[in-house]
Amino acid sequence: MSAGSLTYLDTLYGQVTHPEPFSGLIACPVLQRLRHVRLSNIDSVAMPGIANISRYEHVLGVGYLAQRLTFAADLTRVERVALGAAALLHDWAITAFGHLVEESFKYLGAGFDHEHRLYHMISRDENVGEVGFENRQILRGRQTSLRPWARGAVGETDADALLRQITDLVLGRGRLGPLISGSIDLDNIDNVYRIAFHMGLAVDRSLPLRLAEAIIGVNDSGDIVFERRAETDVATWLDTRREVYGRLMPAEPDFGLKIMIIYAAVEAQRNGELAAVDWHLTEVDFLQRLSSSSSSAVRETINRWMTGEVWNTSPLRWMTGARPTHPELMNFSKAVSKALGRECLAYGIKDKRDRKVRIEFDDGQNRTIGTDPDCWLLGVGSPKRQAFTAAEAATILDLVAEKFGAGALSDSTAGEDELPMFASLRA
Repeated sequence: MSAGSLTYLDTLYGQVTHPEPFSGLIACPVLQRLRHVRLSNIDSVAMPGIANISRYEHVLGVGYLAQRLTFAADLTRVERVALGAAALLHDWAITAFGHLVEESFKYLGAGFDHEHRLYHMISRDENVGEVGFENRQILRGRQTSLRPWARGAVGETDADALLRQITDLVLGRGRLGPLISGSIDLDNIDNVYRIAFHMGLAVDRSLPLRLAEAIIGVNDSGDIVFERRAETDVATWLDTRREVYGRLMPAEPDFGLKIMIIYAAVEAQRNGELAAVDWHLTEVDFLQRLSSSSSSAVRETINRWMTGEVWNTSPLRWMTGARPTHPELMNFSKAVSKALGRECLAYGIKDKRDRKVRIEFDDGQNRTIGTDPDCWLLGVGSPKRQAFTAAEAATILDLVAEKFGAGALSDSTAGEDELPMFASLRA
C-alpha cells in the first residue's frame, strides 16, 4: 500500500487501487470488521472453496466496480464519494454468518434489517437502542470512525449530506440508488462472479468489469442503462447466477449447518444472551459467546457445529408459492416438533436461482430478462442423532400443506440420491 491509497491483487480483477478517500474508509473499523464475516453465510462443508471468502473481499470488489463507472465523471464530488462509499458500505451492518444471525432475530420478531441499520443510526433513531449511533463501538472497542472519515473526505460543511446520501444509496433510494440496491446492481454483479470463481466454476473473470464499464446511467424508472454491447454479458451473468444458487441453496450438509447457527442464536436470545444490538459481533465473537452459553442446548449445538457433527435434516424440497415469514416458520417448527416428538427447527429460503431484470440500452430499447421465482426451499433440522424417516418427511409435507397451502414441486434438486455423499457428516 502506497501513501494515500490501497493497492492489492484481487481474485477477479487483478491489481486494483483504491485511492483516497476510499482507502481511508477501508481502514476504518466499520469496514475492517467485515474481514471477520463470511460472504457465503456459512463455513461451507459441501463447497470448501467458498468457505472463507470474507465480506471484506467482496465489498472492496464492489467499491472497485463503482470506480469503473465512466459516467461517474459527470457527478458532483459529493455524489462520487457517496456512490463509492455506499458500494463499500452496503454490507457494513451484516451480522455474523451473513444473513443467518439476522434471520434468527426475525424468527423471534425482532425485525432486524442490516440495510436499514445505517439509516437508523445516521438519523439517530432512538428506537434502535444504539449507544453512540453512527459513532458506536463496532470492533474490539473501536468506534466506526464514519463521521471523522466523512469530514476528512468532503469537509465539515458537506459531511452530514454525504452520510445521508450514503444511507439512501444503500437502501436503493434516489437517482443512483439502483446501482447499489437494484435488480442488477454492482453488489450482485460482483457477488455472483466472486462466489462462482471460488466455487470452482469456469467463469470469465473480466465480465463484471465489462458490465460496470458498460453502465451509462439510470433512467427515470430506476432501470440501469447499459451500452448495447452488454446484452450478452447480462444474459451470461443471469445464467451464472442460476448455476451458483442452484448449487448453493440445496447443498447438504450446509443446509444443516445453517439451521444449527439459527437455532443456537434463537435460543441464546431466549436466554437473554444475544440481542439485535449485538449485530456487530464478528463470527469469532459470536462463537465464543454462544459456546459459553448457560444453555446446554446452545453450547452443544455450537460444539457440534465447530466439529462438523451436522444435524440431520429432512429431505430438502422446493415448495410452491411465497416463503412464509420467519415468525411463521418458528410456529411451524413448534408444530413439526410436536407432531414428530423430536425438537426441530424449520428453515426456508426463497428461490434465488433466477431474477427478473429490467434494463435499458443506449439505443432506447428496453428489455426484461429472467423471471421472478414462485417457490422456496424447505428443510427441517433436528439435534436428535437419528435420520428423518420417510414417514416423518411425509408428515412435514402434510403440515406445510396445512399451514401454508404449499405443495412440493416434483423437480426437487435435493433428492435422496444426493444425500449419501455427505452421510458420514450427519451424526
